Formats: sequence, C-alpha cells, structure tokens
Amino acid sequence: MGLNKSKYLQQVLESYRMSHVADLMEKYIKKREVVKDVLVEKFKDQIVTRAINSGSYAKHDAINIKFDLDVCQPFKRNSFDTLEKMADAVFDFFNEEFEDDDLVKYKTRKQRVSTGITFVIDGDEIQMDIVPGRELNVDDYVETNRLNLYVRPKLLQPASTTQTNIQTHIDLVKGKNAERSIIRLLKIWKTNKNNSRVKSFFVELITIKAFEKCKNVPTGLWEQLEMVLEFIRENAKTIRLEDPANTNNVVSDTMTDTEKENLYWDMKQILELIESSADNLKSYFPVNDDFYEEVEDKDSAALDIARSGVVQKPWCKY
Repeated sequence: MGLNKSKYLQQVLESYRMSHVADLMEKYIKKREVVKDVLVEKFKDQIVTRAINSGSYAKHDAINIKFDLDVCQPFKRNSFDTLEKMADAVFDFFNEEFEDDDLVKYKTRKQRVSTGITFVIDGDEIQMDIVPGRELNVDDYVETNRLNLYVRPKLLQPASTTQTNIQTHIDLVKGKNAERSIIRLLKIWKTNKNNSRVKSFFVELITIKAFEKCKNVPTGLWEQLEMVLEFIRENAKTIRLEDPANTNNVVSDTMTDTEKENLYWDMKQILELIESSADNLKSYFPVNDDFYEEVEDKDSAALDIARSGVVQKPWCKY
C-alpha cells in the first residue's frame, strides 16, 4: 500500500509543533519580557506603549526548529528628530545593556530594520530582533497601528524608510487554519533545504493568494499543499505580491529574477518527483525526528477521509 500523503504530512506538522518545546519557550518568553521591560525603563517618555510581539510566533505559523520572538517598539512621533536617530538609539542601548550578559552569544547586530541579539539558553540559541518604529502622526498609533521604520543601507542600496503595520501582518493569517498549515509545511521545506532566498513573508503571501485564487479549494492536506505548489510553479516568475500594510512595499520584488526562476524549478521538481513516487515527499517535508511519534492506524472511514483528503480534486485556474 502506498504512502498516505495527507496522513504523513499531518504527522510532519505534529512533529514540528511548538508545544514540543514548551519548556524552552517559557525561558525564551521570560527573556523577551526582560527586553520589553528594559525598553520601557530606558525610553519610557518616548514610547507610545510597551513593545508588541511580532514574527512567526506571534502569527502562530512558527515551527520548532526555526522561529523567532521578535518585538516591535512603537515610539511617539516627536520622540526623535529622525528615524535614523531612533534606530541608532535602540541599537546603542542594547549594545551597552547586554554587553556583559552571559546569555548573549554574538555581538549585538545592526540589521536592516532591527537590532539583533542572539541569546543562548541551556545550550539552545534564540535570535531576537527588536524593531523600533515611530508613529506617523502624533497620537496616530493607537488608532491605526501604523509605524515608520528606518531601513539601513546595504551594499548598493541606500538608507530609506518604510511604513508597516504589525497588527495587519498578524491579522493576515488570523483564523486561516488551512493556509497556516501549508505555510508551516513550506517553512519546513525551506528550512531543511536551507533555502534562505525565499523569505517567510513571501511564503505567507503567496500561500494565501493561492487559496484566494482557487475556485474550489480541496479538503485534503496533501491536495491543499499540491494546489499551492502548483500555484507557485505557475506564478513564481510573474506574480506581484504587495505588503498588505504598505502597498508601496512589493514583497515579490525582494527576489531577483534568477531567484524566482530557481523557485519555479524547485516547485516543478518537487511536484514531478512526488508524482513519480509518493515516498519522495519525505525528502522535501521530513518529520522532526526529535519529536516524531508514529500515529497509530485506526480503522475509521471518517478519520481516513479527513486525513487523506479522499475527495475529487478540483481544477484551479490561476
């Protein structure tokens, strides 16, 4: 009997659940609260509110081998003369604040829109990005959640600014359980294949777009993944994906034409090899052996249908 692809993928998702690292997460979350506390203490007259959670953990689409506990600190409109001064003030503070912290493995880093710190807790690394943002107008943030970020220069790219809305990004996947499962599977693929050229935000946007464009979304987990893989294959080179918090930020433009071409070939190869042998699914979407538990087979027709997606495959025209 061949591999039940949907059932296998459900096992994969189970093995990457964040609940498997609950004890470790508790330690990380405590460290994140320390970071929030020191931000309030240092910048109490300049901030709008206590830092908010962002990143994959806040969106509930994290996997337990690669995740972040990012925070975004909203500053008042008149807190700094320029966005650059705001970003540098946060970096300088953490560069001093955690200089002698024995949990910090690497030197505090200046990143494009954030200050990056890597903590080591009980031998495990966790990267935390602190993103400072300034409200667009006085008392504007409470009503709109909009923030302006400073974007540091990189290679031939000069310094710039960009507008974002963390709450919009969180709401983007809120309640989209099926989409979130596929996003997590694609993160598993890109993490295990060390495919850093495909950003997580791109994965989120293109997955949601695939679900929106399909006229009749299938119910099986494999069928839904197959639908998204086909959508990416057909659209990777041409699709325009805009940041829902800022339509001037075209997320698809962050990938070069060569990277988009490679993504097309990746999807084509995955689909063809899985078509030739279902067992190839295990190569692209492996279980996390640290937490994998074999799911006991049950003679339940209803369970088999729910897990295997035994339904007529719809035709999606993109």
